[in-house]
Amino acid sequence: MNSTLVAYFLGYRLMNHLNKTEWLVLLGLLLLSTIPSLGIIRLIELLNVDLNIMPANPRIEVEPMPAVFHIISSITYCIFGAFQFLPNMRSYYPIWHKVSGRVLVLTGVISASSGLWMTHYYAFPVSLQGNLLYLVRITVGLLMLMFILLGLFFILKNKIPQHQECMIRAYAIGQGAGTQSIIFVIWMMIFDEPNGFTRDVLMATAWVVNLALAEWVINRVKLTSRTVIKTNYKAM
Repeated sequence: MNSTLVAYFLGYRLMNHLNKTEWLVLLGLLLLSTIPSLGIIRLIELLNVDLNIMPANPRIEVEPMPAVFHIISSITYCIFGAFQFLPNMRSYYPIWHKVSGRVLVLTGVISASSGLWMTHYYAFPVSLQGNLLYLVRITVGLLMLMFILLGLFFILKNKIPQHQECMIRAYAIGQGAGTQSIIFVIWMMIFDEPNGFTRDVLMATAWVVNLALAEWVINRVKLTSRTVIKTNYKAM
């Protein structure tokens, strides 16, 4: 009963503190996070529980460790990260922001590293990963690592804007799976299931879309900040 009351109280406070735009952003990111969250099914199947939901994956069955690391870290990173980009959340819950930020640095590094591990060492058929997709996955994995570590460096130097920009870019890369699923659904509504080079291009397009959105958000934040500064200056 106590835990229910605490959850209700926190939920009530959160509802009062977030504006409509923040709620839309939060719900959108959480919905996008449902795609990597489906990896839980894979984890259950690795425990020899035959759910007959996910298609067989001989690569994971032979070497499950990188997949386990990737699934757990990616789910945590995507869900916790959804709360980090809400201004009112940072203002009203600064301790949560700091603690979850540390969790995100750890899980983000593990997610990117395990993704690189799987990309390089798993023997993918060409229909699932050609040379283009291999190169793209290695590139975005390294970029995600770089942005997270730069974000950590900037926050330790108390350079908040640079920290936020790096973390937005890293999160955009980390949410690649969700956008890939949306693009695949749209493609299959018009054409057949993609494979080979077409699949590689669609997978790569998702990261391009996410990074483009990240840059749009960053530029919007910069523009808003400049407007606030000018308004305050004129009011002086």
